[in-house]
Amino acid sequence: MKLATLFDESNILIHMDAATLDDAIQQLVESFGDKLGHLNPETICDRLMEIEESLPLPPGHGVRMPHARLPGVDRLLLALGTSQQGIVTESDAEPVHLIFVILTPKMQSTLMLQTMSSIARLVVREENRKALISTKSPQRALRILEESGIEVKKAIVAADLMNPVRHTASPAMTLRQIVQVLVNCREEGLPVVSSDGALLGDISTRMLIEVGLPRYMKLISNSSVLSEFEPFEAFYKKEDTLTAEEIMNRDIPSLAPETPVEILAHEMLSKKSERAYIVNEKGLCGVVYRKDIVRKVLSL
Repeated sequence: MKLATLFDESNILIHMDAATLDDAIQQLVESFGDKLGHLNPETICDRLMEIEESLPLPPGHGVRMPHARLPGVDRLLLALGTSQQGIVTESDAEPVHLIFVILTPKMQSTLMLQTMSSIARLVVREENRKALISTKSPQRALRILEESGIEVKKAIVAADLMNPVRHTASPAMTLRQIVQVLVNCREEGLPVVSSDGALLGDISTRMLIEVGLPRYMKLISNSSVLSEFEPFEAFYKKEDTLTAEEIMNRDIPSLAPETPVEILAHEMLSKKSERAYIVNEKGLCGVVYRKDIVRKVLSL
């Protein structure tokens, strides 16, 4: 379904005069009127602000998407507010010009995530943001939404959760080289990729530590005995000769972008993997971490 069909003119407030984000959210929630049923608008506003303040980073681009899954809401409710002058907040790098309020029933996390994803695809384009900010009527705002062609999908798939891959290892990289890459990034592991972009395997910080602790050390029950060994001597002996190809894990979750989140999660759990790599016909295109499922699906 198209994103435009989910909005009602009565819930599009043009050129709001709200001085604060809290005021703007309150006006947008109140625009729902009877659609809220027995729910208290003030309580909803408090919940929306609580969620907004808990976000590590706002969406950016002068856009905010206050959202909540609420018991008592029986269908998706969407409101859009625009502010030409912009609303200044402490956490946004620039004034907020567009505010999308999203309310869904408690059990509809998929609908919530896909609606937010659709709005994100809409506002990432500067021309769409400028058109919405400058429009003078709800009717024109709906036309802009319609002309964007943005649709709300019905399922959460791997592509909705994946992150760009910023660091990789080649099969011939030595342990020393891999360590340097990991030291300079925040990742706990690296995909091993061929020269033509094909995913070959994965090498993690755990694997590097295991190289430094010979297998027989696992058989020692008294950990105090380990202090008699030179720390990670086995690692230093191999750091310039052992390569990624020799120790990488080849049995890793590797899935297509359109894979449903349930299958994605099952693959990660069954293979006890912290990450799943997303691949298409051109090769590696993204990575999903277990925390992404918690943050982007379970915490909505």
